[in-house]
Amino acid sequence: MKVSDVIEEIIEKSPHTLSPASILRKITQVRDRLLRNLGSAQQQSETVCTAIDLVKDQPAYTLPCPQSAVTEVTMLRDDVYVRLPLRQFHNASIKPYHYFQAGQIGIVPTPDTDVAYGIKVFHAPVLYPLRLDDMDKDTGFDPDYDMLLVYGVLREITNGSESEEYNNKYIQLYMEYQTASNGQERYVVEERW
Repeated sequence: MKVSDVIEEIIEKSPHTLSPASILRKITQVRDRLLRNLGSAQQQSETVCTAIDLVKDQPAYTLPCPQSAVTEVTMLRDDVYVRLPLRQFHNASIKPYHYFQAGQIGIVPTPDTDVAYGIKVFHAPVLYPLRLDDMDKDTGFDPDYDMLLVYGVLREITNGSESEEYNNKYIQLYMEYQTASNGQERYVVEERW
């Protein structure tokens, strides 16, 4: 479905009159939440790598994506990239590690030299918010499951039994999507005796 098709579905089913810009914001929120929370094998295989230069005595760097999109962080040590575990609290016994604070990624211990491409941040691709100019484009979500976006928005903008009905449809389609995108092969094992 194109963005315009998703908007038409929402307008058709919604008891409220919302502007297209408002609907686009809600579609973007639902899409981004779905992409962040699913963690499917397919999503993890489509990670982007952003390299950051380490600067001497600088412990924190601008994060290239939302914190929830980060899947792994590595640091160059002795000409080899090693995985940095996440620690949100200071831990003197475990080094090195990374942490997140106010839209930045911090490294412990603080670098003592400049290192080009010293950190690699692997993260899910960041999709930009949908705009009115994007009506003829795809939503950025799995095209076979764009109705998840429709039901996700409708369950948020409706009340009472309507909201419950759209929530049930959303959950059912969400479960189908998880099954289809979990990255595991589905096959039947037939035993012969």
